[in-house]
Amino acid sequence: MKWILFFPFFTIFLLTSCGIKERETSVQQKEAELARREQDLAVREEALRLKEETLTKREQKLDSTRLDSAFYNPAITGIWNAKMVCTQTTCPGSAIGDTKSETWDISYQGNQILAKAMADNTLVRTYTGTYNDNWLHLRENVAISPNAPATEMVVRLSFLNENTLEGQREIIRSGDCRIVYSLQLEKNNSETLLN
Repeated sequence: MKWILFFPFFTIFLLTSCGIKERETSVQQKEAELARREQDLAVREEALRLKEETLTKREQKLDSTRLDSAFYNPAITGIWNAKMVCTQTTCPGSAIGDTKSETWDISYQGNQILAKAMADNTLVRTYTGTYNDNWLHLRENVAISPNAPATEMVVRLSFLNENTLEGQREIIRSGDCRIVYSLQLEKNNSETLLN
């Protein structure tokens, strides 16, 4: 009688254990397929990363070439007649409508632009700066001295045509003092060199 009770449990156990082997085999096949897909995905990700890296390097190279080629513009160099008219002021001793005339000798010095401003054949200031995206950016920093407050001069110019630059010169002094000049430079075609 014991065998009769034991026999159905043994039969069920044998039948279910056969199914376990099949399921185990199926799970192993699915795991192998999943591992293969993960490997394929890793290979694709690496290929995409390499392509992205190559494109980034190419883009940086193109950008640096564009900046380098825009850096030097031979039309900037030479002697220019500068006319300035004061358009804004918050400084005592300065008035809207004040005018100034100077002669500027603009040249390249290394990787910077050098502009020497002359008034009555006397060097009055020297600006340094860069030329990027069709804009000439110049700056002069005047150190603090007992006779003069700290002053910063910023010049922004762009070409109106090949012989004319237009923009503004901004003078910023301590104590909320600011003067803005409209600035127009006409190229001096006689090219007389300044000393």
